[in-house]
Amino acid sequence: MSITALPNDIFLLIIAYLSPKELILSRRVSKQFHDAFTEFELGRHVLVQHYPRARELRHADQNGSLDWPSLFAKVAGRYHHLKSGIPRSVEKLPLARSFIVPQWSQNYGVAPWQRHLQFGEKEAPFHYPDTLWTYEEGLLIFPSADLQRYAVYDLDAGIVSEVNFDPEKKLVRRLRLHERVLVVEWCENHPYHQLNENEMVYRHFATAYDVVKGAAEGEWRIAFRNEWKIHFLGMPLNSRDRFFSYHTSQKYALYVWQPNRSAWGEDEPIEALAVWDISSPSPYLPSQDPSGNGKPDGSLEGPKVVRRFSFKDLDFYMIRQRSTPVLRGLELDDGHVYVIEEDHRWIVGQQAGHALPRLHKFKTIGIPFTIGPMWVDSCGADRDICQRVSDSRRHHLTPCWRHEEFPYLTITEARDAKAGVVFSARNCFMLESISISLKPEAHRTEPGYEISLRDDLWQQLLEKGKICGDERWLIGENSNQEVVIAHFDRERKMRVQELKT
Repeated sequence: MSITALPNDIFLLIIAYLSPKELILSRRVSKQFHDAFTEFELGRHVLVQHYPRARELRHADQNGSLDWPSLFAKVAGRYHHLKSGIPRSVEKLPLARSFIVPQWSQNYGVAPWQRHLQFGEKEAPFHYPDTLWTYEEGLLIFPSADLQRYAVYDLDAGIVSEVNFDPEKKLVRRLRLHERVLVVEWCENHPYHQLNENEMVYRHFATAYDVVKGAAEGEWRIAFRNEWKIHFLGMPLNSRDRFFSYHTSQKYALYVWQPNRSAWGEDEPIEALAVWDISSPSPYLPSQDPSGNGKPDGSLEGPKVVRRFSFKDLDFYMIRQRSTPVLRGLELDDGHVYVIEEDHRWIVGQQAGHALPRLHKFKTIGIPFTIGPMWVDSCGADRDICQRVSDSRRHHLTPCWRHEEFPYLTITEARDAKAGVVFSARNCFMLESISISLKPEAHRTEPGYEISLRDDLWQQLLEKGKICGDERWLIGENSNQEVVIAHFDRERKMRVQELKT
């Protein structure tokens, strides 16, 4: 008797011993097997059994009726490629970047700190320059060399929508998409005054756009929200002046570090930290009003500074960086701005400190916007394997995942916590690897699968020390100024959709 003729409860007991690959291959045995192994409820049953954390199941209630057998085949194929460490396809998107022409793609990135790792004769980067692309939850925004304008790429739908934030008048310093709000930090094309014989000063601004889903599949557009001046005295374009920033849909934080150019020989750099409320839309454009005569009253809508930190405040919270900075970045939540500091025993460079830590040290300082206590969390990685490493990633916790396998340094990671999929890029000077951790079961506490991606993907993805993605794809940048997307899901044929913004 064929197993397809058995009662359903016995049939389910038998196929519970089959792997996802065997379940898919069983469809090819005969017509009876195909009918049995593509039965509607069976598709849902085996998907829940093998991949309970897959996004297709998490979004099932939103999607209504689904073709469960086809979804199981799709998810099984995805995890087959994840477990093998081999993408189904690799997509490359050329970036358009320039300093002069074409005008729409002008950019001048913010320089990283002058610190790197050195052990004996071996060297490795510790800080990386910012990328000129940004990604969040399936949306990639980048300056497309093919389209000759900025574009938003819906990776799930495979559709690229052309968007326009008037880049011809902007020299882009950084852009970041977070909580469906795109913030573009930029300066004017031309300086507005000369600082000294060698340096010109440029006025700097930030513009916020809401990224809005359109009516058609894969359709996205950006809607202007507001604009604000991020540096009141302006900033030169060079490798010495730096600023760090972070934003949510409601707040924006900025830290500025500039060498002291005082004629009186003062050595301490100029530092500033401020937090804005950017939740209120406003049509006012400070970049179009240099004199400030048209600035609306402070009580009206628009971005507002909720707290500005003086030198005294920075000293009080012990976050003055001075000439040996250890600042890694900023983060925000509803009530605090978090200053994340990082130092390492093998740091060298012009801005390296003199009192280096024993191994690898992190500190997170949470500072309230208003009156309230500060938060401090630190980790010194006193052992080769950090005992504090966990699956939790929260603003107020130090990022101990950076040194979870000391002396390996986790350069960057891409987490899909709901799916239980984590991509980690680690190096120890010349030893480089990208691994995938898979925990597909919903309540699994023991270690899951740990797979290494093929070796050549490091060079294709880690030129800027940044990866993003989820269980369907992994995104990075190569040395040819291309955004590289390693697809573990079905192959895409990218379509371009024109949008009016």
